[in-house]
Amino acid sequence: MTRKSGFSVHKETTGGEFSRQNVAAHALAKGEEIEVSFYIDGHQPGDFLGFGMWFWHSDGIESELIGSPFIPTWTGYSSLSWNKVGSIWEASTSTPVSVVFKLIAVEAGKASFYQPLCGRLKHKHYEDAPHRLMKNMFETAPEAIFVDDEVNASVNISFPDGSETEHAEIILKSCNRCGRYLPINIINERNHLSFTNHCVAAHRRPCQHSSFGKLRNVENQSEILHLDYGYQLECRFCKKFEVNAAHNPQRSPGQMKEDGARRRAFELLLETLFEGSPQLIYRHKFSSELAEDIWEKFQRRCFNCNTYLPNARAMHLDHTRPLAYLWPLDETATALCKSCNSQKRDRMPTDFYVKHGQLEALAQKTGISLEELKNPKPNETAIDLLLARKHWFFSTFLTRPEMCKEREGKIAGELVVKALQRVLASSEKHQFVNLQDEYAQLRDK
Repeated sequence: MTRKSGFSVHKETTGGEFSRQNVAAHALAKGEEIEVSFYIDGHQPGDFLGFGMWFWHSDGIESELIGSPFIPTWTGYSSLSWNKVGSIWEASTSTPVSVVFKLIAVEAGKASFYQPLCGRLKHKHYEDAPHRLMKNMFETAPEAIFVDDEVNASVNISFPDGSETEHAEIILKSCNRCGRYLPINIINERNHLSFTNHCVAAHRRPCQHSSFGKLRNVENQSEILHLDYGYQLECRFCKKFEVNAAHNPQRSPGQMKEDGARRRAFELLLETLFEGSPQLIYRHKFSSELAEDIWEKFQRRCFNCNTYLPNARAMHLDHTRPLAYLWPLDETATALCKSCNSQKRDRMPTDFYVKHGQLEALAQKTGISLEELKNPKPNETAIDLLLARKHWFFSTFLTRPEMCKEREGKIAGELVVKALQRVLASSEKHQFVNLQDEYAQLRDK
């Protein structure tokens, strides 16, 4: 065994509880706006600072963020879901920070806020966390904002004169580590707020796991929510610091090499199935260079953070649709900087591009439909080609020297077959094909 449980669970929550809460909903006439001002002062260079909140608004209301000193988390879900906005960063100076978030009524509507807060951050995990865990903390705002009251920080909300107040409902789910109840969306569970989903693959839904896919109302024990994707038991903050922090350092060098080996195996497999590298195929199809064209298509900037990329070599090409689903690099690729490409890793577009309007913009840039970006599917063409050449795959591809290597008792080829089986399980056409069984039968002969 190379892993052990991270920290301990909370005594009063299992992660399977939820609560309904009513919060104020403010009516806005056309042209009116609500302004939320965050102010932080009294900090020193090296302190971690943060601001954020959850918010909801009806259709016809636009949002605007002014003065954020670092990359923000800023979702743009529809009126059926709650949203979040905020950021966390390490202060480089002691200069006061002033950030303004606005909701502007293009049409008459309503808006609500939940727990707006800002200040210097203080938590036991921040005091001794490895530097690698403190990178990209903006992604966990606002749920990772634990405010230290020792600095001058304030939140002020200004409403239009005479605006009426009604009510909106927000659903809060428990975390089995910190015990907090934090917002989730239940109409569209893929619109993440404070927790990530548990069962994403089509063949695993609806989630049947107790506490993950079934939530019980703490105020009314007879009410149970049956979820489709389900949610992790830990909030995203605890997942990062109490679960992953305990597990990841214990990954052996062999395990880390396995990840890279599987990725290279998929790339080699796709090159063989499609008879050429992505660059060569693109050059033959369009008589131009893939990297140069993507760089120009994205105006020589990182799609995620807008960093200027001085040349195509400074750009990192992202698959957009995951390689793990057998999608090769092609004209649908995304231009990212080194930092953003590292952050995205193998994450789905809907899990990484959470800023307001990002998925819509990505769909327009890449030509991939918004629905497919939200719910990626395997490359059925690649699967068809693979299954048509199963004999070659078993007898030639899996007998290559690198596929026969053994690390910590695991054979590389077996791991590739296992990864492909997960792809097949998500396929609409081939979900009942059992590549692992066929491979095992051939090896036993």
